[in-house]
Amino acid sequence: MAGELTTWTLAAIKERNMALDGHCETKGCGQFYVFNLGSLIERFGEEYLVPEHLPVECMECGERLKFKLAMVPPDE
Repeated sequence: MAGELTTWTLAAIKERNMALDGHCETKGCGQFYVFNLGSLIERFGEEYLVPEHLPVECMECGERLKFKLAMVPPDE
């Protein structure tokens, strides 16, 4: 189960030039993933509300991933 929804839509994340990341909360794992926002928008639509825990499993340990946002540095 993905858990509670955040107030973030995929469109809002893109509009603010942010990246959607996932972090494994499993003790001793801590893998970090960056998702392709364009692909997610194509698949789920711009108004998709991102859940607090992403419906994706960690490729290392199989546990759930916690939703994270990151700023994308401007092109230099």
